[in-house]
Amino acid sequence: MTALLIGTALAVASLCFVLYPLFRTDISVAPRTTAALGSQRSAKPRQSHAVDALRELEFDRETGKISDSDYEPLKARYTEQALAVMRAGTAAVCEKCGPRPERDAEFCSNCGAALIS
Repeated sequence: MTALLIGTALAVASLCFVLYPLFRTDISVAPRTTAALGSQRSAKPRQSHAVDALRELEFDRETGKISDSDYEPLKARYTEQALAVMRAGTAAVCEKCGPRPERDAEFCSNCGAALIS
């Protein structure tokens, strides 16, 4: 009987220890702002993201993760997007509408789709 009480007390104590951080109110978490995300994006040029996507696609094809029939349309699409980003310079690019004049936008002002960064 004593072992059962000690075991239960240890289980409750360990549960309280594990759950304590979830119920603390004195810790404030800073909200994630888009300005912080923007500085991370600007650290790496947009052209580099497009080239990285093409390299990853090529690697996936070579390792057998993507078939040739899936590879061709994806390569054409990613190449078109990379060229659009390179032609647009630093402007954001919408997959449907093309380069957009808004530099800090995350969504297209014309159709509402997510912009390619």
